Amino acid sequence: MKVFECRGSHRDIGRTIGEVLREEIRSHIDDFLPPENEAPDRKIDKFKESLVRSLPQVLEQFGGMAEASGVSERRILELNCPVGIANPDLEQECSNVVFADGPDGPLWGKNNEGDSPPNTGPVIDGKGRRPVSLMKIYPDDGIPAICLTFCGWLSGGDMMNAEGVAVGHSSVGTNFQQNLSHAPLLQWLYSGMFQYKSAEDLARHVTSAPLRGKGFTQATVDRAGNILSAELACPLAQIRRPADGKVAMNCVNHYQLPCLKDMVLKQRDRKGLAYSHGRQKYLEAAVEDGDRSIEHMKKILRRHGDISICRHGGKDLSYTEYSMIAVAKEARFLFVDGYPCEEEYVEVTF
Repeated sequence: MKVFECRGSHRDIGRTIGEVLREEIRSHIDDFLPPENEAPDRKIDKFKESLVRSLPQVLEQFGGMAEASGVSERRILELNCPVGIANPDLEQECSNVVFADGPDGPLWGKNNEGDSPPNTGPVIDGKGRRPVSLMKIYPDDGIPAICLTFCGWLSGGDMMNAEGVAVGHSSVGTNFQQNLSHAPLLQWLYSGMFQYKSAEDLARHVTSAPLRGKGFTQATVDRAGNILSAELACPLAQIRRPADGKVAMNCVNHYQLPCLKDMVLKQRDRKGLAYSHGRQKYLEAAVEDGDRSIEHMKKILRRHGDISICRHGGKDLSYTEYSMIAVAKEARFLFVDGYPCEEEYVEVTF
């Protein structure tokens, strides 16, 4: 996994991403996109129109990436298109936890899951691990932020900014009708992370416009210890808050709000849904069994058992590709490229 810095204007940031990740972006596109010119023109055109209208700074970054990587802007847009062109059946069985307080202050932790082991071989027929990178981004017009995402993909799903706002996402799905003109969810979140100073800023941002995307749950924490979960059944966005007296929350691969909880039955098979509910139940108990420290968070993310959080395929249905912890009060970011049960976390700061 490459770790690098991007600074300057949004065009400059895109150029740095394109230059540093030139080969990774090309392999991501070659391995996971259909052959050039097979994607529907209308879908790509509408995606670009929505960026021009609502997220011009993100379009600038895409343009810079294209210039520096030698990949056409259209292919970059195909890779990032909401409700994707790039392997639309990809499922990510991710687990997120946030602590409002503890000896190390507010924390966010996440294991990111995929359908291939972290040290998998070559990608074959669109099956395999996507290339990932960690970017420290310093925009001229915003708050610095750390983003861990697929190479060439601009996503605010898993980020922490220098104000101590941290967020992680889990895939779910949505049955609601979507409009091609709506702003793309993941890029909307990405852009917002350069502006948020609190969890409430995120809540206001994601509910301020109809969004287009796959449908996710999110867990968010800020340096003051505010926690919440955005349940994003695009274009609908709802905010779930902790129950009275609770100082921890989780999000997994189903919606937990009563108004949305049945939607997942139409989006995921029953075995995957059962494991998602099992992880929710485990996490609700695990957060009570410790002091909500960094070591407590690591213990949760390394969990193996009948219901695993560190997942190695087989009965667990997915593989943990990488793991992340944000120490919100100090704006410190910890990550493992691979199974957290086998590696020590590496620290990145601003």
